Amino acid sequence: MKLKLKGKLTAKNILLYVVYAALAVASGGVFDGNLAFGLFVGAVYSANPIAASVIYLGSSAVYGWMNLLHAAVRAAILMIAVTVHHFAKRKIGKLTLLLYLVAADLFYVGYGFVDYFNLFDKIIFAACGIAFAYVCIYTFRAAFVRGLNYRPALDERVCMGIFTIVAAFCLSHIRMGQLELVYFVAPFVLLFAATCFGDAVCLTGAVLMGIGNVFATASYEFCVFCATSAVCVVALNKVSRYLSALSVLLVDVLMSYFLNLHGSFNVATVAPTFASALVFAVIPTRVFNYVRDCCTGSAERYLNKSVLQKMGDAVSRRLVRLSDIFLSMKQAFFTMSAGTVSAEEAERAIVKQCSESVCRDCSGRVRCWRQELAQTEQNLLQLGVCAVKRGKCTILDVPQSLSVRCDRVSGLLSEVNAQAQNYRSYRERAEQADNGKALLGEQMGGVSDLLMQLAGETKNSADYDRTRERELIDKLVFHNVLCSGAAIAQQKEIITIVLTVSSRDVDKETIEKVVTSVLKQSVEVERVEQTESEAWVNVLLTVKPRYAVTFGVSSLPKEGNEVSGDTHTVTRTDNGKCIVALCDGMGSGTKAEKMSATSISLVESFYRAGFDNDTILSCVNKLLVGSGNEIFCAVDMVVLDLYNGLADFIKLGACCGLVRSNGKVEIVNGSSLPLGVLEEMTPSVTKKALAGGDTVVLLSDGVADCFKDPNALAAAFAEVALNVPQSVADVLLNNALKRCNGHPADDMTVIVARIA
Repeated sequence: MKLKLKGKLTAKNILLYVVYAALAVASGGVFDGNLAFGLFVGAVYSANPIAASVIYLGSSAVYGWMNLLHAAVRAAILMIAVTVHHFAKRKIGKLTLLLYLVAADLFYVGYGFVDYFNLFDKIIFAACGIAFAYVCIYTFRAAFVRGLNYRPALDERVCMGIFTIVAAFCLSHIRMGQLELVYFVAPFVLLFAATCFGDAVCLTGAVLMGIGNVFATASYEFCVFCATSAVCVVALNKVSRYLSALSVLLVDVLMSYFLNLHGSFNVATVAPTFASALVFAVIPTRVFNYVRDCCTGSAERYLNKSVLQKMGDAVSRRLVRLSDIFLSMKQAFFTMSAGTVSAEEAERAIVKQCSESVCRDCSGRVRCWRQELAQTEQNLLQLGVCAVKRGKCTILDVPQSLSVRCDRVSGLLSEVNAQAQNYRSYRERAEQADNGKALLGEQMGGVSDLLMQLAGETKNSADYDRTRERELIDKLVFHNVLCSGAAIAQQKEIITIVLTVSSRDVDKETIEKVVTSVLKQSVEVERVEQTESEAWVNVLLTVKPRYAVTFGVSSLPKEGNEVSGDTHTVTRTDNGKCIVALCDGMGSGTKAEKMSATSISLVESFYRAGFDNDTILSCVNKLLVGSGNEIFCAVDMVVLDLYNGLADFIKLGACCGLVRSNGKVEIVNGSSLPLGVLEEMTPSVTKKALAGGDTVVLLSDGVADCFKDPNALAAAFAEVALNVPQSVADVLLNNALKRCNGHPADDMTVIVARIA
């Protein structure tokens, strides 16, 4: 229970105060005001306690000072309890509330009784008031806190039925001459219920109000009137609501005339029913439509599954078009790769450049370039081949025939080397540009694949389980978690649960327990999102993966270095996969650590975005190749599907990995080159099915090199009897360190992941 000292005065709150005030006045003289006390408790839970207290005391004053005194003591005790819990920020539980209600009734029971029979009556009245307090709490919560637009839970429906009986019981005691207040309320309630809530509610309400009147008057006339009126309203309301209002008035007139319903037949006796039907008739139809939509409507009333399916198809088509655009961009980038001038073409260009620059004003030009043209071109071409191939040519590369007759050999060497250097710079720039275009093309292709995948997921309509949604709401409310709505959507094998619950009742453990019992699958709270209203939050749950991963890491840098060039990551993606990756930057120290950290960060980011293995590794490889710094990184990675246990062991220049399953150790080898060596590479991928209790070991070459061969490494792992991943990692690293005489010759890292 929470003290509401502030709050907006909404139409729902105004209606609550009106209903509460009217019933408080009507019940103040029944059971010594104990039923009014129950109404007060329900109002304190659902409305502003101060306003509820003022209304309670005002209605009690109508029935004398003794009634007012009892009401004042009860209100004071309950308000003190509520205030203390408010500032202590603790809820009032059901048992605690019972103690407070008993304490509030002690003064009423112990003060002013005449004899023991009177004391017994007071105890019975107080017990009825306490029981009615719980009924009012559940009724007001269902009607005015959650709102009737959500299906009440079973206990709430029972309490609302009891509340209706008690309300009719109290109203049946109020008579003003020949006017009976219950005949004004009952027809309007039946007409309103049939129009806004349906036939079943109307018929049920008629029976309950009739029962309440029977308890108050020991007469069945009103019960017959309600039943007959409800049947007429249900039959005629769909034809015309005005006709149904007229039918109620006719039932009253006929029963009064022929069956002496009110004891006499005159205008005054049918006036309450006439006034009730008139009030219902003058209310605009749009008001009832609005109430019906707000109270019993749902999203599917105006946006049904077929419309949602059409929206999904439209979005899917747009995603397909976007996918085609990105695919076209990929092809365009690959087409735009200009390529480079071949070495043969460059060598011939060098010969031509030398003839135009060095030999242009030479006195022997005619002899060399006319009489001995073939010999001269062959000699210069030989120099060009040496310069392009090795990057530079020297005097030792000059042919003897050229050195004998040419007196500008040094100039030729200088020009050939300069042109070879220009060609080399040009080729590097062109290759970098082409690599950049190829990288962009790869990324565009990956985005195209992602969009196509999203298009397929969007087109597949989600199935909603309405039966389990209603069951879920009922069970959450039963466990004191106020839930105003639930959605259970299943698309292929993916189940998503969204609950709208009161921000005061967010208990993750209780919610997970209830949802698990309803779905018969273990679930977990993924996140809690604030809605537009501060009073409500959306709780998103997903089915727990079948497996979980625990891991441990043990690492040492190369002797003499403070930083290890090995980096690692263990991360879980949104699609239920766990990635365990180890990146070994070639070399050691800060530079290797920076390069391996960059590579592992790129790999992790691509996987989080949802790209496939080939696209990820191809893009990262092109980035490393295109950097021009001869950066090489060995990557050892395991991608595990936590739902089915299928794992991809991906190796790029990495040493062997180990898998222990059912006490047996298996070696996982790889044969691919590291990232950054070649523009085109194919990773070594090994697929395995893992299960709970299996252990995976990834290690850098600094650890593997300490053992003679992979079999020795596997034997060392098999001897480790521990199961805690961190302990296993420490033992393996210490074992390797002992074999290396305690001096790490390279960066050493061991990652151990255990499937649970």
